[in-house]
Amino acid sequence: MPIRIKVAQNAREIDDALWLRHEVFVLEDGKFGGKPLHGARLVDRFDAFPSVYHVVAYEGSEPVASMRLVKDSEAGMPVDELFDFKPYRGQAAGGAVAQFGSAGMLAVRGRWRRRRDVIRAMFRMAATVCHRYDTTHVLVVVNHDTASMYRRLGFTELSAKIWNEEIGSEVIPLAGTTAQFLGWAFGDLPDTALSAFQDSFERMVFRAGEHVFLEGDVGEHAYVIDSGEIRISRKRTSGEELTLAQLKRGELFGELALIDDQTRSASAVAVTDTELMTLDRGTFQSQLQVNPDRCRRLFKILSSRMRSMDELAMVLAFAPATQRLEFALEVARQQALPERDSPTGGVFRGGPLELALLAAVDESAASDFLRAAAETGTLQFSARQIVFK
Repeated sequence: MPIRIKVAQNAREIDDALWLRHEVFVLEDGKFGGKPLHGARLVDRFDAFPSVYHVVAYEGSEPVASMRLVKDSEAGMPVDELFDFKPYRGQAAGGAVAQFGSAGMLAVRGRWRRRRDVIRAMFRMAATVCHRYDTTHVLVVVNHDTASMYRRLGFTELSAKIWNEEIGSEVIPLAGTTAQFLGWAFGDLPDTALSAFQDSFERMVFRAGEHVFLEGDVGEHAYVIDSGEIRISRKRTSGEELTLAQLKRGELFGELALIDDQTRSASAVAVTDTELMTLDRGTFQSQLQVNPDRCRRLFKILSSRMRSMDELAMVLAFAPATQRLEFALEVARQQALPERDSPTGGVFRGGPLELALLAAVDESAASDFLRAAAETGTLQFSARQIVFK
């Protein structure tokens, strides 16, 4: 089942975060005394502040992980009670205006602790929240055995291990800039028509073979691929599945759901383990009222997609098999991933079967077509991929 990572927006979701902390830290890890607390919730005074944000991960309706983010205020932050950050604050500000925040209370239930993709998505969501609320620097005090993970995110240790009696463990203070954190989160992700909305993204994590949505579903979200691959397909009247596109990192799909509430015209399935960034219709439309310029690039993409679909429909309806295969091979070439050893070539994640589905022909016809193309030296292929030269 896919896992959704979001910022808690109502009382139930906040309560899920507080319950999950107690489940992980107290019951599973034996910290904070190791005995069940009244109400089975782990809470402190900072949870009552308006500048607190909870990132929560759900598998279906079950909360599986959470993290707390606190924006600095006159009341301070939780990390200030564990370490003296004043020297770092003064040095980091350097005379400029700096807005500090803290991240902590990362709790992942036992069954999901080996899911690195989920933990990675949690931190990417946290980076998005820090950016959304104009935080410039992030301070953390973490269990010493997780400090290496924060170092990989760009955080710097400010002290050696410190024993904390309340937690019953050694902790390490670290600090980093939101710019570094955001750089790690988005890396070299290609610019898309929804990049202007990245401060409003939620995230979803899929295992290979899981459907993002099915043809006929009512859609409310658009998606951008952060990692992995997605196949878009449609059922023909004969029941045969027709592959429309094989999408890779940085590509956008499902965007029509931002405009209307019609059913999905195709299905989307994760070809590999995949992480998606999602934007819902309500957020999209409310932000357009504030900044309508954000929609221009999206409408250009919608126009381009419609022209491509019209072209595909014409080819499939009227062209002979050879022309359909030539068209499908060009689509595969456009969707090919760059090949390290050949800057002019690329690799399409699919073989004769996938090409046959794109062209609406038999697999044997696609195999014969690819063998003929391979003899010209323009490509090589196997059952799982086509390598363009």
